[in-house]
Amino acid sequence: MAEKEIRRKRASAAARARRRRHRKRVVMAERIFLVLLVVGILAGGAAVIWNRMPEIKVTRRLNAADEYKEAQAYDEAIASCEEALKIDSMSVEAYRSMAGIYLTKEDRESAEQVLYQGWETTQDESLLQEYCVYLLNDAVADINEGQCDYDTWSKVILAVETDIDNPDGYKLLDACYGRLFMGEERGLFCEAEGGCEFDDYLEHMNRMMALYDSTGKEELKAEIIKFAQPKFSSLSLDIGHLTDYQALLERVSSLGSEENLSQLLACVTKAVWVQDTFAGAFDIFTSGDFAPIKDFMQSEDYITIRDQFMDGTMEYWRGKTYIPVSREKITLMQVDDAWCFEFADFDEYPETEGVVKVWAVQQVDAGIQRLCISYEPASENGEYYPHTTYEFVYLYSNVKIRGEYVPQMNYRFETRIATEEGTISELIGDWGGEHEWNMEY
Repeated sequence: MAEKEIRRKRASAAARARRRRHRKRVVMAERIFLVLLVVGILAGGAAVIWNRMPEIKVTRRLNAADEYKEAQAYDEAIASCEEALKIDSMSVEAYRSMAGIYLTKEDRESAEQVLYQGWETTQDESLLQEYCVYLLNDAVADINEGQCDYDTWSKVILAVETDIDNPDGYKLLDACYGRLFMGEERGLFCEAEGGCEFDDYLEHMNRMMALYDSTGKEELKAEIIKFAQPKFSSLSLDIGHLTDYQALLERVSSLGSEENLSQLLACVTKAVWVQDTFAGAFDIFTSGDFAPIKDFMQSEDYITIRDQFMDGTMEYWRGKTYIPVSREKITLMQVDDAWCFEFADFDEYPETEGVVKVWAVQQVDAGIQRLCISYEPASENGEYYPHTTYEFVYLYSNVKIRGEYVPQMNYRFETRIATEEGTISELIGDWGGEHEWNMEY
């Protein structure tokens, strides 16, 4: 019994040892499995995270854009770049890649827009520099093809704004000036094709002035002075822009004295003064109550203007005998290298709201020079006929008093209505006086 018990105990101990070894192997296997599982999970998660990183996604789309570009599938290439920018709107490479695709398509305008948009978004100077290279190349192409316009000028200004020391920018400004501001007569500011250009002109000049104020670049100052004074034999300007042009010339003149510029400023200043002087006369005529025009005719300014025209001493303002003043258009001219101006008459601008005429005719009665002024109101329904003229004369002439003709100073007011068939006139003698009389003919 003892021996059997000993064998049984030995067998039981061996079994327990085997079970312990088995459990160790199982635990070890479980631990290895868990470690492998964790490693696998971590590796898989890292792969997912890696694949989802914005930089990688952007790169994949730009690589796809390159492949589409090689296959000449340009729309798909651009779409890939747009997808890249949706992922990362600050991706400089995405903007540059898209601009390159547009350039390959020969769509320079879109390429420039993309680069400029990229610079606005990212403020990356390399995009702006690349954009300016495009601008200068475009400007050269426009000038060479004879298509230089205000957009061309704007591109060159932007290029100069970006690189103030680039001599190519100033050379192209010279070229723009030659194409835009030199030549024969041109309605540059108010009769240009596509409408008035003065607001664009003023914006461009203000940009150059602001740039000069911040940099003090002498080459830019020279361009500003040049652009302020177009070299046309004549050019037209809306009266509404006259004071703005005067203000611009004053600012430019403050940069330094220049004889031709000073003369142009004096000419424009005189035109502004004339407009201010005759503003009251226009108010009288448009009111329909003409009686106050007598005081205007007797004013020192009006008499001085009349006398200077008769004596040939009027400065800057051009005209002879019957000199028009209007409130819509003015023409600036260079005659014998000197600036002068004249206002548009009905012939030059039939749409005018009315024209006042200064009479500078030598008409003397008993040693007394007549004083005259006339007004032509706006045409009816846009047609010249019937055309009305109101004429006012202060003269020394006979006035019928108690049956006798007595010579004295008096006013005459004549209304003439011209039609295609002829002219009908009504004359009022001693107008507004005690012995007023009427006559029609």
